[in-house]
Amino acid sequence: MIRNNDRAGTRMPSGASILPFILCTLFVACSPTAAGKSSPTGPILSATPSRTRANPESSPTPEPSHSPTPSETATLAPGSARTIPSDGMVQVYVPAGEFIMGADDMDAKKTLAGGRAYPEVPVHTVYLDKYWIDKYEVSTGQYAMCVEAGACQAPHLFTSGYGSAYRPFYYGTAEYKDYPVIWVSWFYAKDYCGWAGRRLPTEAEWEKAARGTDGRKYTWGNDPVSSTVANLCDINCPLPQANGKYDDGFGNTAPVGSFPDGASPYGVMDMAGNVWEWTSSLIKDYPYSATDGREDLTATGERSWRGASWTNGYWWMRASLRYRSVDWYWNYNLGFRCASST
Repeated sequence: MIRNNDRAGTRMPSGASILPFILCTLFVACSPTAAGKSSPTGPILSATPSRTRANPESSPTPEPSHSPTPSETATLAPGSARTIPSDGMVQVYVPAGEFIMGADDMDAKKTLAGGRAYPEVPVHTVYLDKYWIDKYEVSTGQYAMCVEAGACQAPHLFTSGYGSAYRPFYYGTAEYKDYPVIWVSWFYAKDYCGWAGRRLPTEAEWEKAARGTDGRKYTWGNDPVSSTVANLCDINCPLPQANGKYDDGFGNTAPVGSFPDGASPYGVMDMAGNVWEWTSSLIKDYPYSATDGREDLTATGERSWRGASWTNGYWWMRASLRYRSVDWYWNYNLGFRCASST
């Protein structure tokens, strides 16, 4: 049975004040309010999901600095890897084709009521061109390279001496250089990806990289959440919603790539738990379309988060789950990864 504290939503701040909301999220940012029970099976798909074509290259996003040669492209297999010189990030290849986006099973969020999670319906089929996506979340060590180059601003709060939640020192330390960077807004994430010769992934790219083409519920398949697949709010979590059923070994962020059992079909790590991740997309109703304005990087509005975090319960670990906030928002459980067109 899903506990109530696994289903309560985070509410965004009202007015101009952000600090009270940040303090509030220390206690309530981990649970939605949608009703239902967790199911170990995959999503119940619509009989005839709609189809849309989403080409991220048609959106106003920068091109990557590295493109494979024709011979390289011809030999690429799903999950093939390459390393980006600018920051040493490993990227994996996602081939062109259709995938199932969204969910309408008993756990899916279906209305706007109750919290900040966003509806995952209707289930539909989306075509994406081939692309690359970062295998790992961007780390504090990698982000520091961009700051040192003068292309990025230091994460919020660290320059004020507050540090990561429950860690007085985080960003800028050797101890946490392989941990995901946090306290970054959508603009900070976009600036980093641009500096590194990449871009933020669209919401559709993120979901395909997370669940592949078989409509699975989680990155690892349809088996229930366990302590070996994701960093979630477990027995070590210092927040009120800690769930003693799980023990993943971490009570805060974990080094990127710490849960190989939770890898996606393409080998992408940490797409369930650890930290939430910004996408390029404005949050809009489904069906997804890259040409309906949601990929306009100059527009204002709420942007999509994906992947959940160490502050969340198991309901949030689903690959189809959607969340959102204003683009200038930042928090101790929010980071990002980048993507590239081929």
